[in-house]
Amino acid sequence: MSVNPRQPQRRADIQGLRAVAVLAVIGFHVLGWPQGGYLGVDAFFVVSGFVITGLLLRERERTGRTSLRAFWARRARRILPLALVVIGAVLAVAPFTWAAPKVAEVRTDAVWATFFAANWHFAEQSADYFQLGSEPSPLLHYWSLGVEEQFYLAWPLLVVLALTLAGVAHRARIALAVLAAVVGIPSLVWAVVQGAADPTTAYYSTFTRGWELALGAALATLPAAAGSQSRYAVRLAPAARTVLSWAGLTTLVATCLLLSPATGVPWPAALGATVGTALVLVAGVGAPAPGAVLLTNRVSGYLGDISFGLYLWHFPLVVIVPVFLSASRSATAAVVLVATLLLAVISHHLLERPVLDAPRVRPRAMLASGLALVLLVGVVGGAAATRPDLFTGDTVVASGAEVDGAVAPPAGGVAAPEPTPSVTSSSTSPGTRPTETAPTPSATTTTAPVGWTPIPLGATGTRVQDGLREALASTSWPSDLNPSPDAWQTMADPRMSTGACTATRASDPESCTFGNRKGPEIIVYGDSIGIPLLATVVKAYGSTYKVRGMTKIGCAVNGVDADFGKDEWAIPCVRHRQMVLDYVRRVKPKVLIMTETYSWAVRLKSGAKGSASAQEWLAADQAFVSSVRGSVGSVVIVAPSMPGVAFLDCYRPGGSPRRCVTGIPAWWARTRDVEKKVVGAHFLDTTHWYCVDGRCPLFTGMTDTILKGDYLHTSVQYARQLAPDFVHLMKASGALP
Repeated sequence: MSVNPRQPQRRADIQGLRAVAVLAVIGFHVLGWPQGGYLGVDAFFVVSGFVITGLLLRERERTGRTSLRAFWARRARRILPLALVVIGAVLAVAPFTWAAPKVAEVRTDAVWATFFAANWHFAEQSADYFQLGSEPSPLLHYWSLGVEEQFYLAWPLLVVLALTLAGVAHRARIALAVLAAVVGIPSLVWAVVQGAADPTTAYYSTFTRGWELALGAALATLPAAAGSQSRYAVRLAPAARTVLSWAGLTTLVATCLLLSPATGVPWPAALGATVGTALVLVAGVGAPAPGAVLLTNRVSGYLGDISFGLYLWHFPLVVIVPVFLSASRSATAAVVLVATLLLAVISHHLLERPVLDAPRVRPRAMLASGLALVLLVGVVGGAAATRPDLFTGDTVVASGAEVDGAVAPPAGGVAAPEPTPSVTSSSTSPGTRPTETAPTPSATTTTAPVGWTPIPLGATGTRVQDGLREALASTSWPSDLNPSPDAWQTMADPRMSTGACTATRASDPESCTFGNRKGPEIIVYGDSIGIPLLATVVKAYGSTYKVRGMTKIGCAVNGVDADFGKDEWAIPCVRHRQMVLDYVRRVKPKVLIMTETYSWAVRLKSGAKGSASAQEWLAADQAFVSSVRGSVGSVVIVAPSMPGVAFLDCYRPGGSPRRCVTGIPAWWARTRDVEKKVVGAHFLDTTHWYCVDGRCPLFTGMTDTILKGDYLHTSVQYARQLAPDFVHLMKASGALP
């Protein structure tokens, strides 16, 4: 992404490669197509290694030395101006876009991005590039610049060392080829190893990406690839180069079209992209000759020239534009694409080329250009915040249009995100692009199965629904929102969300134990979804009952054969489930309450989908209930909260809460309905805690309380307010008269 488009030795095929790669990445982020478009970054890495090494070699052959100072100065002139301007623009818009805590997070991201260490920052945060429960950082894409800049810092030092040791000029290329192998082979091995053990870190790590840059560097050691007239130079016939160029382009495009984030990254997914790029680069050696025309025309050449700006601007727009623009996905995508192109063109001609073409850098001119771009973006962002009517409409329809068998959310709302189990480290198989919200939510009410009788709302349930209706009718956020957006830290009760309740130890009687220690026992068994429910149960029954949380985050607690990413990651969950079974059979509690995210129902090792996955979920539920039924007074299955949108991603100062309204995902409703069929258990349908007629707001107007602490988990404040209705449901179902 950061190669100098003005260098005299630039080649049309390199510019074309940049164009194809950046268009693939933008298409993936904005449109969700091609599904392997994220691999365009891998193509960039190969090109960067090729061009940078070629620059160093040509300087050595031309002058007999390699000036690290001059090299780094050129890199700074190429990269820093626009990279810093985009960061500045994001920081200028952030206060108009998000609440203060989210703005603080963006500022932290900006610091790491400024010093080109964003890849390690996001890896440490376990920011899964494909499965983010909430909106990603608008600077997330700076991870790739971090990888490149770290390469630009270390690689020239190794090159100078290798060239010094090589001594004789004609050995320089051999020395660098050996160096590329020494760096690349261990990096490739580590990519395979860490990709299997920790895919998220492997995605961001410089050490697992080094082989791609080293591959490009190795190609640059081909004599003719760097313009050498040596008798050892590679000579390819024009026809051969044309065939190689088309073969490489076809391989690169096919990889982007056929692969998806479900393929291991960076290995083996990056193999096709890097090989295809390498073939195109090899095809360019020797005298000029026709290559793949898609790579060597004026349009692709110009897109290659502005590729750095296209890459830097598009992702902040992907994240920020939907905050201000209430429109269909296609309309939003169109705005993002047009804005990306305009900003890239403006910044290229206003900032990049003047800095690169000037015989010396003029700091004042560069600063003025940068401030002008930041001001442009900031003014637009500020206008959107102060006059939201310029960008959004006030009309919200009662329900969305039928799309692919499901009902879309209300206009201005957002779809529920791709199901992702609530897990910190074991959810590793990438499934969607970072900003994707899928599948489309459904507001369809299904018929209750035979054997299960719906529980009338009663007075408590009616109050809950009235609060949600009031929220749905609101056009502005409550002034006394609980908690205040500017004071937002966490929605969890630290007694439950940290420490013992994240993995209860049955052997410790104090582990995740609340309420009346002398009373009969109620067990809340679940994954992280069970922790907020635990707060509800303690509030409802803690004065009379001993309430014991038997919770463990990141586990499919009903025992369904879920895909944890690796088989060994399921072992702690299996052990926890057996511990709970032993404990239940020993203490014989009055009630056992089970709840967990339904996301595991769409992440089954069997690969089952639709009704087949629901039936597999039902079988697991039934097996667990049957295994404990003789040891408890009653078994209760509680429907979990459903995925929606995180408050800090959805809220913006002066914005409308209507854009935070989501729908009920079809996969969630399908799994809920099969749980009603479990024999020997009472099922509590809690859909009315979150939604009215298929529309799900983010707060309740009854108490101005936020419903969820993140995109999935019920806030502890709201969980406690649900206690009276939970008592009603337990009584009405006969689970605890």
